[in-house]
Amino acid sequence: MIFGAATHDQLSTGLEKRNYDNPKVLNRKRNAHACIMSIVFIILYPLSAISIHLPVEKIPFLKNTYLKKRVMAVHVPIQVLATVMLIGATALGIKIAQDLGLLMKPVPAHVIIGLLVFSIILLVQPAMGILQHRYFKKTGGKGWFAYVHRWVGRGAILLGVINNGLGFQLAENDIHVPIGSYIRNFVIFGLLAIVWVGLVAYDEFRARNPRNAVDGEKGEVLKAQENRRTNN
Repeated sequence: MIFGAATHDQLSTGLEKRNYDNPKVLNRKRNAHACIMSIVFIILYPLSAISIHLPVEKIPFLKNTYLKKRVMAVHVPIQVLATVMLIGATALGIKIAQDLGLLMKPVPAHVIIGLLVFSIILLVQPAMGILQHRYFKKTGGKGWFAYVHRWVGRGAILLGVINNGLGFQLAENDIHVPIGSYIRNFVIFGLLAIVWVGLVAYDEFRARNPRNAVDGEKGEVLKAQENRRTNN
């Protein structure tokens, strides 16, 4: 993000050509957009993905709490918070793009990718998540909705992180973006990505070993399968 008097002077000079008389307000909008989107894609959405794989059932003081329902207790609340923030930041980003003439051809990659990711998260992900939840309640297993939701979500997060860097590059057409902004965001995401991949690998290992069958959602799957065999 971009702060300071020097930045304000740079922005003022860069915008004089476009006849803007309040560059300070525009700079604040840019900072707000960058800050919110960084929180959403660098922190909240990765945490939401991580929450699905948390070994809550292995933690004695948590395994008998509501948190064992990881989807409804952790995943969904984080997703809702992140999506509300995403909607606000996208609306702000569109206003900034209008002010800077970025919606005219050629439209920058940052704007195109941003609108694409926004559409995917707002339209595809909730629909797939709800359909999978209904399918799970009915059958106790995973439908194709789950895999679409999972992989489209992962792709959207990665695109959002990449677009974060593209946004900083686009801003540098008018102003200087400190290298620390890049480093901070990608280091935080890198650390969360390591945790994410590690938990996914651990979850896959447990799923392939019947002796490691656990409580929670996977346990419910096993119970549902057992009930169906009994009924048959």
